[in-house]
Amino acid sequence: MAVLPKVGTLVHSIAGRDAGGYYLVVGFGEKNTVFVANGRNRPLKSPKKKNLRHLRIHRDAPAELVEKIRQCKATDEEIARAISEMVGAEPTSGEKGREKPDVEKERRH
Repeated sequence: MAVLPKVGTLVHSIAGRDAGGYYLVVGFGEKNTVFVANGRNRPLKSPKKKNLRHLRIHRDAPAELVEKIRQCKATDEEIARAISEMVGAEPTSGEKGREKPDVEKERRH
């Protein structure tokens, strides 16, 4: 059985079309599903339903934002800002430190 994150928990999508994206949990669905929003392409008014197996759970958002989400008073801008601040300290993928190869240098003979 998957562990349910709390409202306001930062999650990272690891499967689906939105793989690689960060979201905040804004609600709970049926068995093993949550509703997530990022304030940009997934606003609070139309959150995405995600299976917990397709998410990596990270840390909680600031307490005041969590309370606003619970009271339905949070804005999309607050959600987007919180995600960008929280992700800034975390790697976006396993290849964060890796540089892309310079194609021109590789083609030299």
